[in-house]
Amino acid sequence: MKQKKLWLKCMSEKLLGMKLCYQMVFLYIIGGALPMILIGMYLIQGTNRILVEREMTAELSELDRVGREADSLFSTLNSISKTFYFDEKLEHIAEYPYQEYQELVDDYREYTTFNVMGNLYNRQLHYITVFMENDTIAENAHFMKVNDAIRSQEWYQKVMLRGGGGVWQYLLFRPDRNEYLALTRLLRTRRAENVGVLVLYLRTERLEELLGGRRENTCIVLNQEGVIIGAESQPWREEVADILGSRKQKTFQEQIRVGDQEYLMTCVSVGSRETEDVFQFVSMKSYQDILKGANRQNRRSLMVFLGSVLLSVTMIWLFSHAFSGRVNRFHRQMQKAASGDFDLEASLGGNDEISQLYGYLWSMIRDIQRLLSEIYQERLHAEQLYARQKEAEFKMLASQINPHFLYNTLETIRMKARVNRQPEIEELVKMLAKLLRSNVHAGDRDVTLQQELGLAESYLKIQQYRFEERLEYQIRMEEGVEEEMVLPLILQPLVENSIIHGLECKEGVGHIRIEARRDQEDIQVSVEDDGMGLSPEKLEKLQESLNSRELNRTHIGVNNVHQRLRLKYGPGYGLEIESEEGKYTRVTIRIRSSRRE
Repeated sequence: MKQKKLWLKCMSEKLLGMKLCYQMVFLYIIGGALPMILIGMYLIQGTNRILVEREMTAELSELDRVGREADSLFSTLNSISKTFYFDEKLEHIAEYPYQEYQELVDDYREYTTFNVMGNLYNRQLHYITVFMENDTIAENAHFMKVNDAIRSQEWYQKVMLRGGGGVWQYLLFRPDRNEYLALTRLLRTRRAENVGVLVLYLRTERLEELLGGRRENTCIVLNQEGVIIGAESQPWREEVADILGSRKQKTFQEQIRVGDQEYLMTCVSVGSRETEDVFQFVSMKSYQDILKGANRQNRRSLMVFLGSVLLSVTMIWLFSHAFSGRVNRFHRQMQKAASGDFDLEASLGGNDEISQLYGYLWSMIRDIQRLLSEIYQERLHAEQLYARQKEAEFKMLASQINPHFLYNTLETIRMKARVNRQPEIEELVKMLAKLLRSNVHAGDRDVTLQQELGLAESYLKIQQYRFEERLEYQIRMEEGVEEEMVLPLILQPLVENSIIHGLECKEGVGHIRIEARRDQEDIQVSVEDDGMGLSPEKLEKLQESLNSRELNRTHIGVNNVHQRLRLKYGPGYGLEIESEEGKYTRVTIRIRSSRRE
């Protein structure tokens, strides 16, 4: 352990004694190139495995698709076979003792089901034959007599043993002497008497369509009994049934050896829905063919990998040389700064971390000076805010001097006006007292939206005495928002701004519209006038001043309302101002619903 530590110490000292450029190249080779080579070899092996697994998965998926299409085909033939069950005309032909040949010909001619089914299912059906126990019928391609030779045949006995269910078998079609996959079914009368056997011959072309381009390496096995359809030229064809007979699984995939050749054997089983038969779709794909694609991919991967290593070594050498040069320049500039010489180069070039670090060094003194200046400005601004706050507190205290004296005096004036029958003066004094009382007692306590709208209406009534017919207003409140709690004195400053800046200089009648409504989980209150409006420049300045630290002396009430709302409800709330010069100005208040909280 001690020797190992000494060796590591010696290596680290040698490494640190090298130039930065050589250090970076050495570390890249040890820490980058070697792991990259090992990872590349591992990935190439993993690619082989993935490609083989992908081929296996694709083969299984393709056979599964063939099996589903075959199942649909077999279900179609099962449905066709049911149309002949309890067929009254067919039952008549099967039971009637024909004496005259013409009677038989007439019944054959009238029985058109064979032709109808043949036309409807021409792609699936090759032919339909019925083997009957009636000795009085004449044979043709559709009707055959059942004799002792037929009764002794294995396929006929299977149908008898199965009873009423269908049986899939590989049968000889006598007219063309070819074998076809056929569905056989026992026919019975309504009295449950056996009258014959129905045979539906499946078109060979339809099976070939199912296999598509897979006919050379895929076959179909029926009931694991050695009946193999397809892949006639393959050497493994005769061994497939033996292999399937030794497997309990009906669907499997494994690697097997047939002779000197290794194959990937994939088997997918499809059970007929209404019969007891099982079809197995078996594919045998040579492992050599599977690995050809993997080996080809490996060669391409190896070429790309070697090219990448060579390119990376070249790039790291060039980068190390350039990087060490810039670090040396950085070192020289740091020495100048340490010696008190702040006449540094403006930049080292580039836009990487070294350039950014050097930029921080170059601008550090300037940033410190700017920071000191900002701190001074912040303190000055804090002092100004403190002074304004004290001024506001003083004014509030001054306004609260003997409020009862003010209320009593106003009440005396109102009663005097009533005695002298001056209702307008009485109403005006009443509204003024209400406004003074609200302003004097305004604090952090919230009020209802209905109270705030009532205060705004009192202010508008007072202004109507001033402007007379030149001022009209309308207040609308959506049902259900009356009891929403809001900050006090947020509407009156906006209404005052509408009158002073919007309607005072307007010729003719001015209108103010106040509307309160619910907007999802928030409350919106809008104050709109059709006065002078704002130019785009003034509107932009006003919107900027809402979030500015500087107090806008022209719109101090608007700023105050906006800042109070943001402090109360958060940055997503406050005032939104829209205006068009000479047409209108609309201020919208967005507040959080108190019921939401």
